[in-house]
Amino acid sequence: MTVDVLTLFPEMFASPFEESILKRAREKGLLSLNIHNIRNYTSDKHQVADDYPYGGGAGMVMKAEPVVNAVEALQSGHYRVLMTPRGTPLTQSVVRRLSRQKKLMLVCGRYEGVDERVSELVIDEEISVGDFVLSGGELPAMMLIDAVTRLIPGVLGNEASVSEESFSGDLLEYPQYTRPAEFRGMKVPDVLLSGNHKEIEAWRKERALDKTRKIRPDLAAQVSVYGALVHYPVTDKRGDVISTSITPIDLHDMSRTFHTYGLKKLFIVSPHPAQNEAVRQMLDFWQEGAGKAYNSNRAEALSLTRLTENIDEVVSRIAREEGQTPELWVTSARLQEPVTGYSEARGRLAGLKEKPLLILFGTGWGLAQTIVEKADIRLAPVKGVGHDFNHLSVRSAAAVILDRLFGNGRSL
Repeated sequence: MTVDVLTLFPEMFASPFEESILKRAREKGLLSLNIHNIRNYTSDKHQVADDYPYGGGAGMVMKAEPVVNAVEALQSGHYRVLMTPRGTPLTQSVVRRLSRQKKLMLVCGRYEGVDERVSELVIDEEISVGDFVLSGGELPAMMLIDAVTRLIPGVLGNEASVSEESFSGDLLEYPQYTRPAEFRGMKVPDVLLSGNHKEIEAWRKERALDKTRKIRPDLAAQVSVYGALVHYPVTDKRGDVISTSITPIDLHDMSRTFHTYGLKKLFIVSPHPAQNEAVRQMLDFWQEGAGKAYNSNRAEALSLTRLTENIDEVVSRIAREEGQTPELWVTSARLQEPVTGYSEARGRLAGLKEKPLLILFGTGWGLAQTIVEKADIRLAPVKGVGHDFNHLSVRSAAAVILDRLFGNGRSL
């Protein structure tokens, strides 16, 4: 990765990148770091890079001309970021996204801020490291470079370190211990000395969740997740838009799967009155009739299932219940770029906070393109290994996807 930093104080970057992991990354050729003095792109002999703000106010503002000149002179396929307190919060999911860029350009703000025209002309994204104010963007830029560099393949000696650190799985890291086994009367938990890797993994997950709930409850907060099994509009193998039949096995298995992974409701989307009436009778049998007494577990799962005529109605129902429109994710067995992997999706899930989520599962040969194009993200297809056969039933695919998002498959 190549990182170009634009700053008024280039000397600040001399020492931090000559130590430890960042130094080794540069020596291996995995990180190319270039520091540029913005004053070199001014047009006056005194190299003035700031001026008084229009409209009055305290302090000085960085001028647009030298910053824009510097960015335009150095730009070569870079993703351009302005470090500023008003930017998008820097989270691990943002770090993962930025680590996939081949070239980054970081512009370090100073004084009371940067002329707004800089962002409008040459910046792709504004990023903040927290809800506090520093003297400038240099320290935040160093933090971002450090965080991104750790995710570059080959930088860390043990790649498992990346996946086990705090925030990598949307939780804080579990407690760590080393020798001695007892210190001032405080012993290392027995499970860590047992050698039972399955029990150790379970203990670590439980402790990580406990710490997150106690210290960062915002990270542990559960998003309201809904799902829909869509029978229209979907496509056939020729790509024509059709509707499909509702089958009892889909109804039962999807309900049980959704309930297992904690989704609030399963919506069955079908526009056909006669078919819908048959489904209502089936749901009544399990939700209120003899089925409820016959198999309470099945009845519990089916109690979350609702029948609707179209996707817009699903969105409206969720909006009324949650107070805001849900984010929309779609699934498909076909690769339709751009797609979002499950690690990134979990990071996005943690960032939803109070916003509900609706995941659509298509029947037939998949959701109609008009629906896919409305989605906020397209989840990566579920695929096997070593061959191109990719024809799971919607029931099987839904179970795999939900496990990757909410269950034990979160490690994938």
